[in-house]
Amino acid sequence: MFRFENGYVLYALLLIPILIGLYLCVRYRYRKIIQKYGETSLLKLLTPDSSSAIQHFKFTLICLIWACLVFALANPQMGSGVEKGKRKGIDIMFCIDVSNSMLAQDYTPNRLEAAKRALLLFVDKLKGDRIGIVVFAGNAFVQLPITSDYAAAKMFISAISTQVISTQGTDIATAIDKAAASMTPSGDVKTEEAAQLPKTQKVIVVISDGEDHFAEAIDMASSVAKQGMLVYTIGIGNSLGEPIPIHTSSGRTDYKKDKEGNTVITRLNEQTLREIAQAGKGSYIHANNAHAGFDILQNELNRIEKTDIEEVVFSRYENRYYVPLWAAFVLLIIEIILYNKRMFRFKGFAWLREKQLLFMLLLFAAGSFPFMASGQTTQEIKNLRQGNRQYFAASKLEKEANELSAKNRESDKQEIAVKKQQAQQLYEQASTNYLKSNTSTGNYYKSLYNQAASLYKQEKYEEAANEITKMIENTNVDDKTKAKAYHNLGNSLVQQGKYQEGIDAYKKSLKANPSDMDTKYNLEYAKRKLLVQQQQQQQQQQNDGKDKQQQQQQQQGQQQQQQNQEEQNKNGQQGQASPENRNRQDTKRELDALQMNERKTQEKVNRTENQQTRPAKQEKDW
Repeated sequence: MFRFENGYVLYALLLIPILIGLYLCVRYRYRKIIQKYGETSLLKLLTPDSSSAIQHFKFTLICLIWACLVFALANPQMGSGVEKGKRKGIDIMFCIDVSNSMLAQDYTPNRLEAAKRALLLFVDKLKGDRIGIVVFAGNAFVQLPITSDYAAAKMFISAISTQVISTQGTDIATAIDKAAASMTPSGDVKTEEAAQLPKTQKVIVVISDGEDHFAEAIDMASSVAKQGMLVYTIGIGNSLGEPIPIHTSSGRTDYKKDKEGNTVITRLNEQTLREIAQAGKGSYIHANNAHAGFDILQNELNRIEKTDIEEVVFSRYENRYYVPLWAAFVLLIIEIILYNKRMFRFKGFAWLREKQLLFMLLLFAAGSFPFMASGQTTQEIKNLRQGNRQYFAASKLEKEANELSAKNRESDKQEIAVKKQQAQQLYEQASTNYLKSNTSTGNYYKSLYNQAASLYKQEKYEEAANEITKMIENTNVDDKTKAKAYHNLGNSLVQQGKYQEGIDAYKKSLKANPSDMDTKYNLEYAKRKLLVQQQQQQQQQQNDGKDKQQQQQQQQGQQQQQQNQEEQNKNGQQGQASPENRNRQDTKRELDALQMNERKTQEKVNRTENQQTRPAKQEKDW
């Protein structure tokens, strides 16, 4: 299949009929003037080098050169075009929770990022299924309509963040409603036509921590199930609870608090998610940290019967602009050779002045070569420029916020927070556009450089370092740009605490640009941080050694004490009675002493009574 990427450029071909008309007028006037000087046959004998056929041929070459340049600028592309085929699969709509509670760090690095990574791995395993994305918090919107373009889906998944929706909350009901509506035939389709559309199995997957602030989610899931759609839920988080980290205006990390000043704890609400899945005739899956439950989901979806669906597949087109460009160059050489035979005598360069227009056209085409060689489509260039505008607007807001923060006024805190939030949103939007601008090539260095800068501003230092590394590997990058790239790479590594790697990056930057003072300053800073890190590690090792030595001493002391105790117990068994025997003997002696004292007291009392009275003599009966 053949097409022109920039079809509007072809309107420049309308200049050729105008040139032909002008040429015919000039030739007609020229013949009229010649006829005034004599007969045409005699003049041809006097001017044997003049030839009308050569003039016509040269003019034809000029028209062909112009046409080739226009075709080159229109950028012809070759591809297989549009093909219709059939596939077996189901439609899956993912509803992803982007509320602030998804920033809890009970998953690494947080709940949302863990879900995104697992979802990207899940998309790589899909074959034939169509997917779509709905993001929700206090409200919801369809971020990606149902599609079979997995590359676009992965791009949109990577761009998801908690900043895409400003209204906080967790409205699962609205998310399910949006997902169901996006998979239902639109209202302009007639009932008869809708009945003839292929019946595909439709699945809605809700990825959330389940802290639903609205009560309609279960009813909505039940309503969707009646339409033949299944609702699955994946629980992200743990039931023990986790605080929600936030970034303060000063750049420190704090935790979200309620109106009373208490730290907000977000917990996984498995009961709600189970009830939603049950009402939607699906299943509830508790996510693990590695694959967030998508392996289990894959097994569940594999059990669903898949139907044949007719779809339209767009293939990738390849640029062929260089073919007409080279044709124009060859035709221009031929036209110059035929223009004047005297050019081979090297008597000046008058013929160059006569060819200014053609050389300007050739220079214009050659100048457009690097632009076309980048492989960027028109839409990708628009995305790149849009990303640049958003990035610069975010930088301006960030600068204004820092200026207000430097004044340290209490009344400006709210404005500072708003500006920084707006700047972060613009940085994320710029990052998305930079990602879109690199869809076809995947390694266009300008898109990678700008993408890394926007990621760095979002404090995604590891991802920024990866993008810069891709850019540095591009052989088309000049030394000046490569020096800036190494500088930014060093900054990203230092922010991750990888000081030695950052130092190496700064050195490579200075090798390409030795006069960069900012890089020299950052290099010295990284060296000091590395020294502090090494000292801390040495101190930690020493402390660990001391703790280990103390533990060994304590263990030795305990062992020695245990040995002494065993020796004492052994000696006690050989020379003394046991404590239990000693207690029995002491008790018996005390009892005997008490009984002796009692007898003596009784005898004394009896003697005293006998002395005081004189009883009559009688006989006793005991």
